[in-house]
Amino acid sequence: MNLDKIFNFRLIISLILIILIFYSGYWIVVSNILKKTISDELNKNDFINYNDLSISGFPTQIQVNVHEFKILDSINTNEILGSELIKISMHPFDTSKIALKSDIINILISNDGLTFNIALDKTLSLISIDNSDHHNINLAIDDITILGNEINIASLKQIQIKLDETSFHNFKINSKINYARLETLDTQNVSVKIDGNLELNKNTLDGILNISVKELKMNEEIFNIPLTIRRNQVIFLFMNIFDLNKILSFL
Repeated sequence: MNLDKIFNFRLIISLILIILIFYSGYWIVVSNILKKTISDELNKNDFINYNDLSISGFPTQIQVNVHEFKILDSINTNEILGSELIKISMHPFDTSKIALKSDIINILISNDGLTFNIALDKTLSLISIDNSDHHNINLAIDDITILGNEINIASLKQIQIKLDETSFHNFKINSKINYARLETLDTQNVSVKIDGNLELNKNTLDGILNISVKELKMNEEIFNIPLTIRRNQVIFLFMNIFDLNKILSFL
């Protein structure tokens, strides 16, 4: 009887070891496939730079770490976006969902003599593909600080953005900023909602958005305005108020 128990115990241990070996091999193969896929995609674009790719996350997830990630302006090759580390991860047995995470992302935009410095703190996005092969993107950001010519313009907290692809390259956007401090408004503590539809074709963006700003203390709407995006130009009341070409030039 004791020999049977010992034999059964050894059999169980042997099976566990075999499973671990097979799983480790599978994890290594899939993680290297993901690393190569990301490397190939990044290297396709001359305006995307990075220093190195590394793999981590064993055994619960497959994670590719992109070190010193940069996006350059295609016109003058100045850096418009940079992050010391972007983590791209997925579940070992589910390739329909990809998560991207970064602690700090810095964005630098120059537009009509005004230079915007935008710092995104603790960014997490989940990209998934539904049964119709449409992409859905959920983005959460803890904090955004916006400076214009080194002057503080706005501080945004608890940002949630959802993009659902309704047809090829057409997206429905629903987003909310739970808390915003806008230095240009007398009433500074507000929440912001942005809803609408966007079409992104290569490096050209078109769409119609509605922006609603509500004062938090009195829970009253301050203003509600429509915005049109036509060939990368943000238009309000027939006036071009912002040019998105530099931001989208790397696509």
